[in-house]
Amino acid sequence: MYRFLKVTLFVLLVTAFAAAIQQEQKPEQKQQEKKTASPPMSTSARLAAAKTAFLKKTGGGDNIAYDVVGSTLEGWGRFTLVNASDKADIVIEIFSSEEPQTSVSSSTGISRQTGRMEQSTHSSRQITTAEIKLTVYDARSNVPFWSSIEHPKSAMKKKDRENNEVEAAQRLMTKFHDQVEPPQKQ
Repeated sequence: MYRFLKVTLFVLLVTAFAAAIQQEQKPEQKQQEKKTASPPMSTSARLAAAKTAFLKKTGGGDNIAYDVVGSTLEGWGRFTLVNASDKADIVIEIFSSEEPQTSVSSSTGISRQTGRMEQSTHSSRQITTAEIKLTVYDARSNVPFWSSIEHPKSAMKKKDRENNEVEAAQRLMTKFHDQVEPPQKQ
């Protein structure tokens, strides 16, 4: 029994000694981990580090803005376009609203002067403007990196409206390009 107590006491002492040594090493390990861990990156640095992009269309508009952004990205060569957001570093979302709408309304009611049913001379117009919005965000955390909106010029002819939409999408891509790769000052 005395021998059993000696062995038990010895095992307890060795365990306590090992635990004390381990406790002393932990702060040093934490300091080393802090030194080796990379500091958090800024939004612009994370955007600049991105290599792959997923192009996503939202909104009910046509595909003109989407096609312009896609072809501009392919021509730029800065990002590799992928077919799923889980494979991408960033998501580039294109929102394109429907074509501008103009509506004219009039009403029929009883005239205050004559007491008869007459068509109102009051008309109202509701004009909505087209909008293209480009939003770039982190594919994993959904943190937005950059966003901008352009309003294409209005036009009566469909071909002119389409050309104005192409120009607005190109302006958005120029802004985005300058954000990622600022132009060199001469």
